[in-house]
Amino acid sequence: MASVRTFSGVAHTWLCDEMGHMNTRNYVGMFDDAMQHFMLLLGHDAMVAGERRLGWADVRHEIDYKAEVPEGALVHVDCQALRVGNSSITYLQTLVLSETSEVAAVNKATSVLFDLKQRTTAPIPDVMRNNAERYREDA
Repeated sequence: MASVRTFSGVAHTWLCDEMGHMNTRNYVGMFDDAMQHFMLLLGHDAMVAGERRLGWADVRHEIDYKAEVPEGALVHVDCQALRVGNSSITYLQTLVLSETSEVAAVNKATSVLFDLKQRTTAPIPDVMRNNAERYREDA
């Protein structure tokens, strides 16, 4: 599978629950940060897009929790493209315990390119579509 690392982090104390494991709400935060980096790799420059008032709206997340992330663990997220539509992209994110390579969670997500001025979806540029091919699971 063609994937790329899009996030590295630490399960800091303030991200954990009373049981000493990362709280589920913080998985989404890491996945969201990873998505922004993935879109940059595909050619979406958030600073330029911000001037044009384009952004990404998440419309679906399906998360499977596989292993606990203990307090202090080093983690990373690998991402790959599954499908690129007219205005949406579906991608797979894998949160990994960096020191053991154990998969902690898998997120299948769909995000839509959104024009904030027009309040409607926007077409994904060809450059992003072409770049996504490098990170497709069957590439």
